[in-house]
Amino acid sequence: KRQNGVDVSIKTQEFFCIVYLTRYLDIFVTYYSFYNSSMKILYITASLYIVHILHFPSGNLRCTLVDANQDISRRSFVLVPPAIVALLTNIIFYTRYHMGVLEYLWAFSISLEAWAMIPQLLIIHRKQCAVDNGISFYCLFQFSHRFFYILNWVYRSYTEPYYQHNFFVYIFGYIHCVLISLPWVWKHYDIDPFHLATTSNTPSSEGDEERGPLIYHLLVDRDT
Repeated sequence: KRQNGVDVSIKTQEFFCIVYLTRYLDIFVTYYSFYNSSMKILYITASLYIVHILHFPSGNLRCTLVDANQDISRRSFVLVPPAIVALLTNIIFYTRYHMGVLEYLWAFSISLEAWAMIPQLLIIHRKQCAVDNGISFYCLFQFSHRFFYILNWVYRSYTEPYYQHNFFVYIFGYIHCVLISLPWVWKHYDIDPFHLATTSNTPSSEGDEERGPLIYHLLVDRDT
């Protein structure tokens, strides 16, 4: 059965693919356990496969209603801030430890993961949260996954002698949770900060493109 992918953000899935590729490159240089290595390979292959079937759908896996025109966020808006944050983090905190490429990519992946949901959340906000239930549950699971990971990190920092607090991870985990909740908070309080909300599946009109704050013009790709 062919599936309805109209509310799916291809860009969000691309960003998560980048997150796993940059975070788990250490699989080639460090071995922790069979389970650890297996899960890293699973995350990488699954994310690559999802991006592949969204870009090159075929057969029963075809999402006939994937609409790239709704994916209006600018890729650079999501990719550039994490790259800068990771660089500054390495310069400020890790210069004396000679931070290498893998460490930089790990920091980049942590900050990118917090931003990766922005294209998907923008689609949800434009539709005033009237999206497929699968997308709503996907966001709920993303929120729960990050929230309980934060609790796990804090708990282990207090109970395991060699596990230290990492406030860099805490901060971006918190940002991740807050961003995921924003479309539903804005819907509840009837807030439309970007003037993008619409009940139709069509892109914003030409007049709408001239409205909104500066962040709107930085966020939205006019060529989409």
